[in-house]
Amino acid sequence: MNEVLLIGFGVEGRAAARYFLNQGVKVIAADAQAPTLPCPAEFAGTEGFTWSTEEDAVDHLRAGGLVLRSPGIIPSHPLVHTALDFGLEVTTPTGYWLGHLARSGSLTVTGSKGKSTTVTLAVSLLTHMGHEAAPHGNIGLPPLDHPPASAMHPVLELSSYMLHDAPPGPYLHLVTNLFREHTPWHGSEEDYHDAKLRPFRFPKPCHGLAPREVIRTHHLGEHVSALEDIVPLDDQCLMLDTGTVCPGDIDAAFADGPLLLALRAAAAAVIKLTGMTPSPEDIRNTVTDYQGLPSRQEVVPSSDGRTWVNDALATIPEATLHALDRFADRDVTLLLGGADREQRLDSLANWLAFHPRVRPLVFGSVSQRMIAAFDQAGATYTLIGSYEDAIEEAKKMTPPGGVILFSPSAASEPPHNNFTVRADLFRAAALVV
Repeated sequence: MNEVLLIGFGVEGRAAARYFLNQGVKVIAADAQAPTLPCPAEFAGTEGFTWSTEEDAVDHLRAGGLVLRSPGIIPSHPLVHTALDFGLEVTTPTGYWLGHLARSGSLTVTGSKGKSTTVTLAVSLLTHMGHEAAPHGNIGLPPLDHPPASAMHPVLELSSYMLHDAPPGPYLHLVTNLFREHTPWHGSEEDYHDAKLRPFRFPKPCHGLAPREVIRTHHLGEHVSALEDIVPLDDQCLMLDTGTVCPGDIDAAFADGPLLLALRAAAAAVIKLTGMTPSPEDIRNTVTDYQGLPSRQEVVPSSDGRTWVNDALATIPEATLHALDRFADRDVTLLLGGADREQRLDSLANWLAFHPRVRPLVFGSVSQRMIAAFDQAGATYTLIGSYEDAIEEAKKMTPPGGVILFSPSAASEPPHNNFTVRADLFRAAALVV
């Protein structure tokens, strides 16, 4: 291989450029911003590196070589189509690592929700058991960063964007759950689910784990083990070969809900990966060490007498329901809204209809479908002009001792580029008394 074309030049693309340049491979970075922005300073003047417009990159495609797209580049992108028309293989930088550099002992983790938490817990659990492990993918460094992932057990959080064209490899694949998500990018819920399950459907499929319901619904083969069979749950306790442990007795946040399920998934993956069962002490140490992740039911420090909870990554109703279960015994002002990704809203609407202490403020493109679902269920709500307006209204209407919960059930949309922008605005509001 003499040349690699990178379509898009984000975090993964830059890591890939460093890796391939170090290998003596020429790198062409084609980015939509290339016509107006100069070559990134890190690569300016670097021998073997070309900063290209997308139009000029077509000439490089004709010459063949490796084509890697940034995860956010959609499958219908003209350069992707052209590359495929030329018979070239297209994947992401992480996909290249999975197909060419991953070793036995690698774990990939995906799902509609809970990926980052499961990766964090799996790495911690492996470490407490005496294994070398490190997080990569959407959490930690990209696996192609220089030097590339080298731990005995790289644990990768993978989005459906990364899995869309991921190649086979010697990795174990874990699916935490499947809901409706990212349908505009993939085209349909079925295509989104197919991306998540792709490693299980290669001619020589990857082995892995998934909830029993996912295995049944999607007709997965014997190469996929049910999480419930490897680590049974009995009254919120993990039933391990080495003993029974009740995580909620160690930290109440693990008593039920997504943290308990993520811990069970992590433990099951570790057993499948290493052939060793963690001890109750390993589980206790992992729970004790867990610090939580930003924008996942993150309690933001505030001195105004209310509890501010940043759950910006709850971009589907199922994740919002998990957060509501945690705080439903208090007065809650719920900030809901953003881009409409055609999520199913009936369960959220029905829950809200029976919990009048939770008062939703609804905004954004999804608001019309949201209020239609709420009206049908008989849930009360307030339609608000914008996310910023919702924050200001929440300050006015939430009583002392109450909860201001940003758990949007929808992804970000302009003028907010991503969840971190909305999370930063929410944190800033909580700190202003």
